[in-house]
Parts: sequence; C-alpha cells; structure tokens
Amino acid sequence: MCVGGSVAHAFRPYKHFQQNNGRAKLMANRKYRLRYHEARMHAVVLAVVGWLLVVVVVSAGRGNRSLVGSLKWADFVHFYTLGDAARTRSTAVLYDQTVQHARQAALVPESEDDHFIPVYGPQTALLFAPFSLLSYFLAGLLWALLTLAVYVWAVWLSWRPARNVLPDRFFVFVASLASPPLWFLSVYGQSTAFVIAAFASAWWALEHSRRFAAGLMLSLLAIKPQFGLVLAVVAPFAYEGQILAGIAVGMAVQALAVIAVFGGSALAMYAQALRGLPAVARLLEPTAFRMHSLRALTHLAGERGDVTLWAIGSLVIVLVTVRVWRQPAPWRVRFGILVLASALVNPHLAIYDVAVIALPIIWIGGWLLEEGSDTTWYWQRVYFIAAALLIPTAAFLRIQLSAILMLELFVQIVRVAWTYQQSRSQRSLCSGLS
Repeated sequence: MCVGGSVAHAFRPYKHFQQNNGRAKLMANRKYRLRYHEARMHAVVLAVVGWLLVVVVVSAGRGNRSLVGSLKWADFVHFYTLGDAARTRSTAVLYDQTVQHARQAALVPESEDDHFIPVYGPQTALLFAPFSLLSYFLAGLLWALLTLAVYVWAVWLSWRPARNVLPDRFFVFVASLASPPLWFLSVYGQSTAFVIAAFASAWWALEHSRRFAAGLMLSLLAIKPQFGLVLAVVAPFAYEGQILAGIAVGMAVQALAVIAVFGGSALAMYAQALRGLPAVARLLEPTAFRMHSLRALTHLAGERGDVTLWAIGSLVIVLVTVRVWRQPAPWRVRFGILVLASALVNPHLAIYDVAVIALPIIWIGGWLLEEGSDTTWYWQRVYFIAAALLIPTAAFLRIQLSAILMLELFVQIVRVAWTYQQSRSQRSLCSGLS
C-alpha cells in the first residue's frame, strides 16, 4: 500500500499554524505567544522608529557630515568618485589609490579622512556616472531613494505569487521596511541594490522559463562578485547552459562598455587589482560584529583556521545547494536556497548586504503556506533573525547570533525541500502503480 507524504508533515514537533478569519496566530510555546496583531504592531513600530533614525542621520548635522561626525552616505562617496572618473574618462583614477583619494577629496572635501581600497570593477563607475552630475548630497539622496525603490519593487515582485496566502499586503510591506539591513543600506549608500535587482529579476525570468534572460540579469552580480560564488558552482554543475550563456553575454556587454569609455587598459588594471587582493585582504575585512555570514563564525578559529573552516563550510553549503537545484522543486525554493547560500558563503556580508534575504524569505514563506505546511517554525526564525540583526552580539559575546540563525534557517529549509522531493517521488510511484 502506498502512503504519500507532504511538506506539511516535515515538522510534526512544531505547533500548528492556526488560521482565524484569515489572520494567523504565531505560537512559539506555552510561555511565549506572539499573536498576529502583535507581530503587525511590532513591524509598524520598528519601521517608524527605524526610518525616523535614517532621516535624522541623513538630514541633521553640518554639510555632508552627520551629527556624530561621520560622512553622510559614507560608502557612496566612493561610487560618486568612480562615477566622476567615468564621466571625465579618467582611467588613472580607477585603481590608483592615491590618485583616487585626491579626486575624492576634491569632489567632497569632508571625505578627506575617508579612504577606500579600489576593488570594484570598472563597470561600476559607468553605472554611477550620471550621479556625478549632481552635488554630493543630492546624488546620495537620489541613490538612497532609488535603492529603496528597487527594494520595494523586488518585495512586490516576490510577494505577487503568494498574495493569496499572504493577503495582508500592508503587513508584508511594513515588515519588509522594518528591516535593519535596509536602514543601513540607505544610510551607507552601498551598491547592494544591483544585487537585489539581479536576484529578483533572474528569479522572475526563471519562473517564466527564460533561462537566458535570467543569466543576463545575474551578470549584474559582477558588481559584487562575492555574491556570485555559489552561482559559479551551481550553474555548471546543474548543467544550466542557457543561464551560463546569458551571464557570459551580459558580462561581455559590460566589458565592451568599459572598453568604449576607458579603453582596454581598465580591464587589465582591474585584473591586476584582483591579483593583489590577497595582500590587502585583512584591510578589507570588517570586524566580526560587522559580519553576518558563515565568516562571522569561522573567525573564532583564529587567523590560521578561519579561512580553512570557511572554505570547508562554504563547500558543504554549495554542494547542498547544487543537490537542491538539480531536483525538480519549485523555483521559489531552489532560487531561495541559492540566495540564502550566497549570503552565507559571502566572506564580507555586511549588515546592509543582508537586505537580499528579504526575497527568499517571501518566496519560501509563501510556498510553505501554499503547501499547507505548519509555518510556525519558519516565521519564528524570521522574527528572531530580524531581532538579532538589531544587536551585533559579536561586539560583546564574540558570537554573531544572526549568522547562527541564518545558517539554521538554511538547514531547515533544505530539509523541507528534500522532504518535498521525497514525497513527490513517492506520489509519482504510487500513481504509476495504481
């Protein structure tokens, strides 16, 4: 006799996800219960407080300096300088740190004490060239607004397939805006919006069976190549030829654009800068409490064991992702696991880069609800990860709690994906025997 399984049975020990007039009650245990309206209120309060702080940081203070003395949109000044180099076709500015800093200080005198190591690809300069036409403050404000627009668009795109099981649109978007990584992304002016756009649009293309288009979108990861480490293994080992072709074409277009503006020497200079990265790696690495990936945990092994443990852990995560990708699971599951894996393997996952996990959280959460699964365990972990991101625990405990929670969430989601595949195989077998 054949007995079919389902995702709903993957987590029998957890309490059931209760529905009452379309509103869910999240129950952790007998001592702690977070009701739907309480979770909603937490999201509203956190979003309001967080964005008020963002407004204060970027508006208060004298000139381009905030009240605490730091440069407004601290990282954006680097992209602003690169954009000016592209607009004026100043190839020498791209990878000569001394020349670049002199240009930066000339453009934004308040940034004299802020130094950056040139490691971004020359195509990044092309993308930020239009911003160099504006004053630094206006350019930073425009980039922050565009980043927010990209994030909201990506959340909306990710939510649409699950809108029937996640009908409370207000809660979904307020909870997304209550994300600490998004606040930091807006304040620092980093380039993570390109990563969010690449992952969101590539997933959408895959949902519509357009693998080549997905590859074109994923070529944007060349701007932050540390997010492409998992993809670089998954695509070839999962025999995704069309995706690889799209990536190749996208990167070729970027290279041609660079050559047209800077000449071929810019690519040679970038290659030389990449070869020199090991010599300056320690200068690029943030302190442990500023990291939220697997690297935030492996640093506890000391300088010798850090890289080794990170490499081993990353290999395991990548191999697991390859296995999931090669199974006929829904794209929301496969691509969601890929994005989570990319965040965990990223050796420099700063708080603002964690904003990318909003996409897999929505993809996988919606899919679990559609499958009728008990999602209490899932939303509990999402809630705790958000709380952990508010407090950099490694600053006083040495251990970054957010990294542990993200890793555990990855493991649990992989377990659900495998259970789904097993139950699907079993159902196929039963239908074949009947």
